[in-house]
Amino acid sequence: MLRYVLTFSALLCVTPAFAATKAMECERYQIGADNMKAERFAYTITADLDAASVKIDLTKQPEENKTGKFPIPTGSDWKIVWRSTDSLRVVGMITDYSDNPFESPVMMLDVDFANVRSAYATAGGLIDFDTVVSDPWKYECKRLD
Repeated sequence: MLRYVLTFSALLCVTPAFAATKAMECERYQIGADNMKAERFAYTITADLDAASVKIDLTKQPEENKTGKFPIPTGSDWKIVWRSTDSLRVVGMITDYSDNPFESPVMMLDVDFANVRSAYATAGGLIDFDTVVSDPWKYECKRLD
């Protein structure tokens, strides 16, 4: 009986929903004239629940980058300001990053590990009051943990 209790306890300790670190790999791209992925950016999102931070690392940029830089700050730690009770969804915020523009001084990142998707938004700048333009970008993610 004790053996089964220990086995069950061990399974609970390594359940992915409660792991201290969660990660996913994502792509940001447009559909080109040939109906293939174009302007492809690849990046990883890692949430360290113990440190209450989220980090985005850019792993691939388009060879011929026609659209400019990646719009989400990479390499910096985003502070987790909210997380769901099962820790499968986190919201991070960043205000101190190297190229923080006046137009959008605060960025928020919503990462949903259960549905394997993420979204970001800007706040606090004049650009946030401009007319919303449809987004030509598509996003795909897959879990790494």
